[in-house]
Amino acid sequence: MKCIRLIKSDLKRLCDTPNMKSFFRWYFFPQSSTFPHDVWFRILQACKKNVFTKYTVGLYAYLRERHFALKYGVHINSNISVGEGLLIVHGGGVYLNTSSIGNNFTCFQSVTLGKNKNGIPLVEDNVTVYPGAVVVGKIILHNGCSVGANSYVDKDVENNATVYGSPAKKIK
Repeated sequence: MKCIRLIKSDLKRLCDTPNMKSFFRWYFFPQSSTFPHDVWFRILQACKKNVFTKYTVGLYAYLRERHFALKYGVHINSNISVGEGLLIVHGGGVYLNTSSIGNNFTCFQSVTLGKNKNGIPLVEDNVTVYPGAVVVGKIILHNGCSVGANSYVDKDVENNATVYGSPAKKIK
């Protein structure tokens, strides 16, 4: 049931009333969203936690998730925990390899959150990463922060801060 709650929270980020009608609308006609990928990513994560479904439904979920990952150009490491309200806008070159992602994470196209020699980033709640941003290393994107377009972030970003540039600096 946690899987359904997570899918509903993802859908709530796209529309005001997350019901079956809006689910089918956003699944079959996603309009600049990767919602179908997010649905199968959530199902795949739920299947990995259960030994029976891991090898039955999990295989089908894996194949569907990979199909949508290739279609939308999105890669999310399936071993990380992703909180409620995931929103990937536009897809296309999105690579998310973090230790975990908090609630209400918003990500635009051509974003990389990845590893360098020091480790991988941690994303807390209500974080937004704009197009073309690169976030690498063992850093923390704290609650409510924003990373500007085409920024390179290799240091922690404090609560409710906005960073921009290469290397990223806080905007006053």
